[in-house]
Amino acid sequence: MPKASKKQQRKAEDFKKVKLKVGKKKAPPSNATDTSFTSKSIVLAEQSITVDKSSELTNSRNLTLKDLLSQLRHYSTPIRKDAVAGLADLLARYPEIIRAELGPIIEGSVRLIVDNDPAVRRALLKLYSSLLPELPSRDLAPFVPLIVIFACSAMTHILDDIRADAVRFLDLLSEIAPRSVSQFASKILPNFYSLLETNTPSSDGSRASINSRTTLLTLGNRLSIMRSCYNYLSVYTSPLMQTSDPLWFMASPSSALIASSTAAHIDSNSSMSHLYFHPNDPAPFAVLNLFGETVGAHSGFGKDSTGEDGQSQNDTARGTVDAHAEIRAQCKEALTRLFPFLQATWVESATVFSQSQLSSDQSLKLCAFVMQILQTLWRTAYTGSIPLSETNLVGFLRRCMAYFPFGSDSTGDSEAEEALLSLNIRVSELVAMVHLGAAQSGSADSSTMADISKWSKRAVRFAQVAMGVRPKRQSVGSGSTQRVEQVAVGASLSHESFADLLLVVWQLMHGLGQRDAEQLLVAVMHYAGSCQLASPSKALCVRFLSKIIELQWSRSPTGGALDLAKLQLSDMVAGWALGLPKLMWQLRDRNLAASTAAAEALRLIGQRTRLLDAAASDTLQASLVTLFCVSVPGKGTVFGPFRQYPSYLQRTVLEAVSYCPRRSEKLSLAIRACLPEIASATSIGSLVEEILA
Repeated sequence: MPKASKKQQRKAEDFKKVKLKVGKKKAPPSNATDTSFTSKSIVLAEQSITVDKSSELTNSRNLTLKDLLSQLRHYSTPIRKDAVAGLADLLARYPEIIRAELGPIIEGSVRLIVDNDPAVRRALLKLYSSLLPELPSRDLAPFVPLIVIFACSAMTHILDDIRADAVRFLDLLSEIAPRSVSQFASKILPNFYSLLETNTPSSDGSRASINSRTTLLTLGNRLSIMRSCYNYLSVYTSPLMQTSDPLWFMASPSSALIASSTAAHIDSNSSMSHLYFHPNDPAPFAVLNLFGETVGAHSGFGKDSTGEDGQSQNDTARGTVDAHAEIRAQCKEALTRLFPFLQATWVESATVFSQSQLSSDQSLKLCAFVMQILQTLWRTAYTGSIPLSETNLVGFLRRCMAYFPFGSDSTGDSEAEEALLSLNIRVSELVAMVHLGAAQSGSADSSTMADISKWSKRAVRFAQVAMGVRPKRQSVGSGSTQRVEQVAVGASLSHESFADLLLVVWQLMHGLGQRDAEQLLVAVMHYAGSCQLASPSKALCVRFLSKIIELQWSRSPTGGALDLAKLQLSDMVAGWALGLPKLMWQLRDRNLAASTAAAEALRLIGQRTRLLDAAASDTLQASLVTLFCVSVPGKGTVFGPFRQYPSYLQRTVLEAVSYCPRRSEKLSLAIRACLPEIASATSIGSLVEEILA
């Protein structure tokens, strides 16, 4: 039972008076009603399908460009991906808005290059691949720096897949805007170094290994990054390497070609391609500038070289030289930074060459890209020869020669055989440049020179076999004397491969002895006669041999170790020259490039050489008759291909005829029979009159 005192206390609580305290708010009464309230707003997303957008351009989901650009910044990954797809749909429906809204489109979408979701990045790459190539260069150029900034940011991202996808955007830029993207080499190349370097310097100066290759550089990613690196290096070095002439190496100063003959050779398609054209002389009344002529360098009416025009030209030339020097310096640094990775990749992948059956797998592709990157760098960093002080390349060449020539047996896989041929050509070029560097330095030890000499002999043999000539040694009598016979076999090279092989032949002819140079020249002449008539390589062969003849009979010094005047091939070269009219008759008008090269070679031989004596000149004129017309019993006059030639080629043929020392009556009659066709070309009428006089 509770105590009575407690019961009294509980009764007194109902009537207890609350004392107020200073600073305290008076408590509300117990029966007070609380009238306070709170409110919250409910926001319903507006359904775009119900909005009337008939006056605006929309995609299939009724979304405008403004709606899509706002969704590109949405936090949801599916919405960002659908926004990129919707943007592609909108631009496909209304392509006219691309140029008008290109700025907002690029600025709104470019940030997705570093998006965390791979599906969004793939959708953006697909959009850019269809959008950017259709834009004119002048419209795309202002936005290239912005795309490069985000691509470089992606190449240094913490996530591996973003770094791997970044090079795909860079590949796209290198393809559609090469000039613009090449200006950012100082920003892009270091990012490739960080992706491909296998070692990084430690604090004490030693080389410490890092584990980037075990995470990012799987076989697939490594191949993709190396392909992108090669593409960018090709774009960056194009001011030094790109040329439309496959025989660029014979026209460069480093190959010691004749400077005096260069000025006399102009475009064969020009109507003024005559023999006494002097480009430095001013045109008649050029000072009046009636038709936009330029005053010649030796004219007294021109401005002095120290004037404003001369100063502007000097500044331009100086700027070009500085730009080329910067490219060479960047390539030398790239060769130093990338070489450890490239060599490690080669050592890892070169085991494919020890297999009995080669195929076009990833290991072969990796080896191919290693050689392509190295070739781009050594061609740019070193002109003509590679010094022996470049120990990296010499050591790498020693590794390559363990398998050279690669794939000597037929693989049956056309793609693999083409890749192996390219590898062999590039290694042969490296051999030739190292041999030239060793010959120029003269300070190499005997063992190194012996190795380089052996490598050069193997490169010569490969070049011969590639052009369809297989050397075969045979003993003479009972002694040890041996002689080398040339056994002709079939050969088929693509035009690009043959052009690269001619560069190797040219370099080897400069660095090796007389016998090797003769063997290489014989191989080129054999391939010139065996390749198909319609092949572009036919014209390349004729031009190459024509340049060789021009060099032999030039009074200017040739330089280097090559001295073609010592070659004992005059009879063979003369026989090849006498066969040029027959080649032109076989070609007719099916391969005008080869016909033009043959006609120019005949003109060169008659104008500047004494290759053909009087009897050979008479034989040549008898062969030239067939180009114009011949009398066939029972058929009458049968015209040759001369009537089908364009005017510039007709003029070249007639110039070649004009340099014959004594023109035969039969040749003059044949030319006279073609007068109606020649008369239509008034630019060569005077030349015909001179020949028939």
